[in-house]
Amino acid sequence: MSLQQYNQYPALSQVRLAASSNQSGTYFNGPLNNGVGATFTYATGALTIDSVTVNVGDRILFQGQTNANENGIYICTTAGATGIAAVLQRAADMQCIEQVRAGMYASVGAGSVNAGNFYTIVEPVPAIFGVSNFNWNADPSAGGVSFSGAASTANAIPVFSDTAGNIKAATTTATLAHSLSVTGTVTGSTGLVATTGNIVASAGNLQGLSLLYGATPVAQVDPGSCTITAAAGASNTATVTVQLKDGAGNNITYSSPFRVYASSASNGLTLASAASTGFSVASGGLSLANGTAVTTQISAMSSATGGCVLSLLDTAKQTSYLVLVLHNGVKISAQLSSGSYGA
Repeated sequence: MSLQQYNQYPALSQVRLAASSNQSGTYFNGPLNNGVGATFTYATGALTIDSVTVNVGDRILFQGQTNANENGIYICTTAGATGIAAVLQRAADMQCIEQVRAGMYASVGAGSVNAGNFYTIVEPVPAIFGVSNFNWNADPSAGGVSFSGAASTANAIPVFSDTAGNIKAATTTATLAHSLSVTGTVTGSTGLVATTGNIVASAGNLQGLSLLYGATPVAQVDPGSCTITAAAGASNTATVTVQLKDGAGNNITYSSPFRVYASSASNGLTLASAASTGFSVASGGLSLANGTAVTTQISAMSSATGGCVLSLLDTAKQTSYLVLVLHNGVKISAQLSSGSYGA
């Protein structure tokens, strides 16, 4: 007596279309209630599945029925039309439990979503055909992605929308992990505008960011957003207002140290040297210099709202620029000339 091993090819005859979502209709499990001759009848009207019109003779796979006993492979015996109900009948090669083995699969030939996909019979196989659940597992084609949202959104950052690995295009507001909440878009005129988390604002794309830091997060001073304005004050004196701001252009809400010096060059690289030039804090802050006011530069502390008013005395009323020095950069004022000083 000899023993032989027989190989069973697990591929079933391909189907034209696969319905991966529940189909509404009336299921009849055949005259003997065993799946043989079972039918599924739709309401009247033309039938489309996965954006494709169903014709007589088309093989259709039901994979996502709410009543899982209705799943399986059908053949269209009556095409739907006005006043005519579409009817599907279980395929002769897939209508009884003897024809079912776990691991068998069918490929899909058409459809806007499921074309090219494979669907596999998985355990437990039905104990009673058409009565027990008939489970088919979706195996999207290589490289396919399951989208739970608007997959067609152009230039969007996809985010995971559930624990099953489905992704969707980011909406206007997307809350991500690690306590980072981002509101707005990454590109455009307003840039990234996040109000909670570590990034709080920008003036376009990712430029001019103002970061939060500290146990109670506060916005970091952004040199580019700070302002330096000068107006004529007392005789030979310019009243200079310095306002420290964050990357969103808002006044900071705490005191911060800074330094200002006078430069004779617009790039800030030439220190003004006139002996008659002198700085002092007029209001809104505190001078950090030891002793009397220095001539060409001053170290100071702003008020609790980031403001500080300085007096710049220069009997020569020389043309110069004021350079605001912060720990993370500088801001250079517009040109000061004789018109910036009092008579």
